[in-house]
Amino acid sequence: MELPWLKRLAQPCRLLLHALASGPSGTLAALRVLQRVQAREEPGGFPWQGFTATLCMEEPTLEGLEEALAVKPRLLLLPVMCQRNLFSLLQAAVVPADCVRQLLRAARGDPSLDPWVRALGDLLQQGLRGEEPSPPPPALTAACRQQLRCLCQKITRSKPEGRRKLKWCSSEQLGAAGDAAGSVLPGGKRKKVSEESLELGEERGGKRVLLEEVVFELPGSQDGEDEAGVEEMPVETAGDGSAQSMAGAAPESSQQDAAGEPGRISQTEVAAEVQSFIQMHGPRLKMLLLQESNRSELSIPPELRVLSNCSASQLEGLCSFLQLSTCPEPLLVRFCSWLLALTPDLSYASAAILAEQLFLKRVLSLTQPPSRHLMAALTSFCSKYSQPFCRVLVAPVLQEPGEGAEQTKLVCELVEECLEPDYVRLVLSQVLEVPLSERLLPVVLAVLGRQEALPPELFDLLVLTLCRQAPAFATSLSYAKLVTAVLTMYQSHVTPAHRSRLAAALDGSNAALKKSLQAVLEGVPAR
Repeated sequence: MELPWLKRLAQPCRLLLHALASGPSGTLAALRVLQRVQAREEPGGFPWQGFTATLCMEEPTLEGLEEALAVKPRLLLLPVMCQRNLFSLLQAAVVPADCVRQLLRAARGDPSLDPWVRALGDLLQQGLRGEEPSPPPPALTAACRQQLRCLCQKITRSKPEGRRKLKWCSSEQLGAAGDAAGSVLPGGKRKKVSEESLELGEERGGKRVLLEEVVFELPGSQDGEDEAGVEEMPVETAGDGSAQSMAGAAPESSQQDAAGEPGRISQTEVAAEVQSFIQMHGPRLKMLLLQESNRSELSIPPELRVLSNCSASQLEGLCSFLQLSTCPEPLLVRFCSWLLALTPDLSYASAAILAEQLFLKRVLSLTQPPSRHLMAALTSFCSKYSQPFCRVLVAPVLQEPGEGAEQTKLVCELVEECLEPDYVRLVLSQVLEVPLSERLLPVVLAVLGRQEALPPELFDLLVLTLCRQAPAFATSLSYAKLVTAVLTMYQSHVTPAHRSRLAAALDGSNAALKKSLQAVLEGVPAR
């Protein structure tokens, strides 16, 4: 999606496309975006007409190996994953019918349209005509049933505990394939199983022998080390990473693990437990993460549920083993799409650890606008775990000394587009905990621009902070804009005490600024 025309879209439209391109759970992320836009009570809600018109406009592109010049609707220049999620969203969201028709017309003319997108388009077309959906073809062919039956028998023979999880594999559904197989699992529920998921299961089984050989190819790694120590890498990385990451968390974790026991578990025992945990779960998760990055659409791996049941030190060690703080950004998007659909939700402590491991280093080192992958990952994580995200990521950005122009822009964009009202207020309280600077004024302006209701104590603190630090901004246009925004957007909150304090604080301002600010102050109706 590195396309020039994307930058000309309105912010809600750009954010929606970021969410749709974030992975298999992009439809869910996009629905969250639409809910936020509606919650703000913007005129007309989401701009579907402009969004649709932009996607239906034709754009020149190069096709095929010969790079022949062709003209296509912009819709068809989006990644296939984004197209699939968009057409799924059109069925789940309330979208004007004429917009749906325009998108269907734009997609219909492409002979190479993705089959999944075409199928979703057919369903949308039937819905527009008010037709009943035609009965689907049989989900499983005879050969596929036979393969599935044999696979289930292998699983239940090797792991009896898997019998309960395979209730969907009913004797009625698989019995139609013939009598070639032996025993059939009892069951009740009938589900559709795609051949793609069956092949995925076979591939995963066949690749387990390669677990110890999977490592991230990170920029800056030395070729000699990669070639010489591939098989030992997971164990060594786990040991080094867990030892470093447990420096601050191991004592706390050991106290929690030792609750109710007569003696405290030693740090050595905690380290051994963490290393054992990583050796058990780390290689499999690493392999799945790398596999997922090369596939268009996969379900959430069940192995990811271990994140909900591990201690802080185990999670930190696992993040170090997976190298999440430095992994390629497309893999970061994939991992965050898993987290978005993971149930049950992570605890606050686990989400805070992941926010730090995934984003803190990347955001603090920004010297240019974040890439679309990083922005998609940030948006995805922030939409579900806003509170730990603000505490762990936004607060350090606000406290970071120096210019930090890109970090400030990022926080402003998250405030304007991603955060729910409660967390917008949380960001404001975080800003007011540190000395105001020219760099932080745009963040406060972004918060006020949301026009969310502020509790009286928070508004009092905002006015008090502006008054106390007024001498430092005697010639600042940004400060003048901020005071004007407070007086115009929150007129009903301004009390006579606020008016007198602000009037006294503005006496030291630049003459031109003082005159304009006093005029605004006088225009605020008395309460």
